[in-house]
Parts: sequence; structure tokens; C-alpha cells
Amino acid sequence: MKKRIISWLLGSALLVSMLAACGQQGGTSSESGASSQADNTASTDEITEIEFFQQQGEEAIQAGYQAIIEDFEKEYPNIKITMNTVPDSLKVLASRIATDDVPPLLTDWPTQSQFKEKVRNGYYMDLSDQEFLSRVNESYLAMSPADDGKYYAMPYARNYMTVFYNIQMFKEHNIEIPETYDEFINVCKTFKEAGITPICLPLKDGVGHIFQATTVAWNPGGVEAMAEVAEGKGSLVGNAAFEDYAAKMLELMEYSNEDAFGMSGTMMQEAFANGQCAMIIAGSYARGNIILANGDLEFGAFPLPGDTRESTMALTGINAALCISASASDAEKDAGLKFMEYISRPEVAQKWSDISGEPSIIKGTVYNDANCMPILDFIDKTGQVHDWMASSLNSNVVNELYNTVQAFLLDKQPVDEFLKNMDTTIETAMQ
Repeated sequence: MKKRIISWLLGSALLVSMLAACGQQGGTSSESGASSQADNTASTDEITEIEFFQQQGEEAIQAGYQAIIEDFEKEYPNIKITMNTVPDSLKVLASRIATDDVPPLLTDWPTQSQFKEKVRNGYYMDLSDQEFLSRVNESYLAMSPADDGKYYAMPYARNYMTVFYNIQMFKEHNIEIPETYDEFINVCKTFKEAGITPICLPLKDGVGHIFQATTVAWNPGGVEAMAEVAEGKGSLVGNAAFEDYAAKMLELMEYSNEDAFGMSGTMMQEAFANGQCAMIIAGSYARGNIILANGDLEFGAFPLPGDTRESTMALTGINAALCISASASDAEKDAGLKFMEYISRPEVAQKWSDISGEPSIIKGTVYNDANCMPILDFIDKTGQVHDWMASSLNSNVVNELYNTVQAFLLDKQPVDEFLKNMDTTIETAMQ
């Protein structure tokens, strides 16, 4: 059984998530006897060193965590936290779990199936009785319980997929924010006729989050249809909604950069920051990197439009969430809980959000970017949202679908062939 679990984890680790911050002081309690903030002045003769396995590689997000760690260590001089961020973090984490080397403090994604599998197999500590959970926005906390109804992670930030746009370019060409797919394509046409690349796509490393965002926006029932195929209950061949989706994806390619298959996500963010295109489809995690690349750029965000505003769906969910290993030592658990209490204070979470560019879900924080508020307003006011695919589909399925969609766009396959390949990919990945 353990061998099968390890195999499953290693397979699911191939998925690149992206996958999405965040204090009022207060004490914590734990199975390991975590003490309150009054212990800050304890002797520094005994230093607790703890690894923080942080899974988001964006430079701005890492800078946000590092700044908070430095502040934390000033308040708790007897705790030393070392942040560890590595490429292919999901794969690395699965390998470490397979060798009983779970990082004592780490980030993960509590709504995803791979996380719930780890919880079922006892890898993460139960945090249900921790007072700092009360600082988390209730709607996002409600998304995060495991199958047993308990909490094994503290949600810290939410994410979103959006269209980031160059405000100056839109003004210069008298372009309004599009609210439907047809309006969006007309915007692309206007920029293309003006000799401006309408949109940059980062397809060098796969379709990734572009596939997820466009599916939710242009095929609102698409994730559920794929889940039915995974359950052996249906087929995508002949599915009119998927046929329309495939046509939209090919049309999008007509307005993208010529080097789309040679451009990575980081390259895309830098190209946008330097004015090489008018728009990009990216996650909230890209905002901080864009600012780092060009702090003078005025840019905003709007939902990727569906056929109508009423049918438009935005991709969003819990991004960063902090966990503690169930196998950590008592000292490590105590240190981890102190850090989670500290980072959940509103003023600390605000600092993290400002540096990282990520929207916090800690009460008492604000998203300090009026130009990007329209996407959050859309999410909060309409409720027209969908969680990430890995919350409905096996992670192996999602990862393999990335390859299938990329091949479709690269080879411009006939739609029927593409949908047949999608069915085969799902069925094979489920075996």
C-alpha cells in the first residue's frame, strides 16, 4: 500500500501548479506545547533551526517571505528559519516524502487532491485548534478542510488568473476593457493592425495555466466534462463546447507572439513589462515580477472574457497555505506554529502582500493596487469563479492534458483528432 501511495505522489508531482497572503498578536497552542509570544525573551543559548520548504519560485514572492523571516527572527532570536525553494518543487517534495524526509514547515495547496492524499496518509499536522486560523477570511478557510473536516494548512493568499493589460497602450488606441470574447478578439485585431503584438503566450514549458484559464473562461463546464471522462462516463469527441473551445484557442494563437513556443513564463512577464505586447494571460503571482522588471509600468487586470459577461468565469483559489509536518520534532513544531502565528498578523500579512504582489486572505489586509482591483471585484461580487483543475481531476490527468493541448496548438491538429487525443490522455492517465 505504501509503495502505491509513494508512486501516486511521485506521479502527481509532475504537475506545475500554480498554481496563489495575508497580524494581530495572539498565542498559539499545539500538541507539542507551543508557547505564547511571551517566550520571545527566552534564552538564545538553544537555537531551533527549521527548514521552510516554500514552493513558489517567483522572485517577488520569495522576497516577501524572506523579509518576513528576517523580521520574525528579530522577535524570536532563538529560532532560525531557512527558506528552501527549488525547481520542480512538487516532484522534490514527493521524493522527500517517499524517503520519510518531510520538511518540518512548508507550503502546499489544500484544495488539491494530492494534498488530501498526503493528509489521509498522515504526513501533515492537524492545525484545527490553532487560534491563528480565525484570522483567515472565512470563505477561503471554508475551502480548505480535508476529508475529515479538519484543517491541516493555514490558507495565506488567494490567486487568480487574469488578463494583465498595458494601460497606456489601451489609452493611446482608445480601447475599452472587453467584457465578451468577441470584444476581446476585436481588441486583439486593433493592436495587430497597429503593429503591436496583442498578447504574449509562454508556451515553451507547456500550456500550463493558460489551458486552465481559457478552459474556465471559454468552456465553463469543461472541467466537469473532463472529470466525467475520467470516471468513464463520457467522451469529449462531438462535444460542441469543446469544439468551440478548440476553435477559440487556435484563434488566440493568431494574435500571439511569433516565438510563443520559445517563450517561458518569466520571459513573458519581462516582455510585457518592457512593452513588447499589450496583454498577457497570467496569474496573480506574475504581478510582483512585472513590477520588479519595470516599476514604472502602469498596468491593470480584467477577467478573461467568456461569450457573455454573465457566462464569464474567473479561475481562482487558495494559493499559498502553510503546513507543518506531522513527523517534525516537538521543537520544530513549536517553531513552526510560532512562525504561522506571526505571519498571520494583519500588519505582517500586509507587508508580505505588498512585497510579493499577492492578494492576502488575512482579515484586515488590503490589496494595494487599484488598477488590479477589477479582477478581485469581479470575483468577490459576481461569484462567477472556478477552482483549479487539480481540485476536480487527478493531478496526473492535468499534467498529461498540458502536453496534449500543447501538441494541438503546435501541430494545429484537426479538432476531432484533438478531442480524441484528450479522451485517450485522460483514460490512460487514470489507469
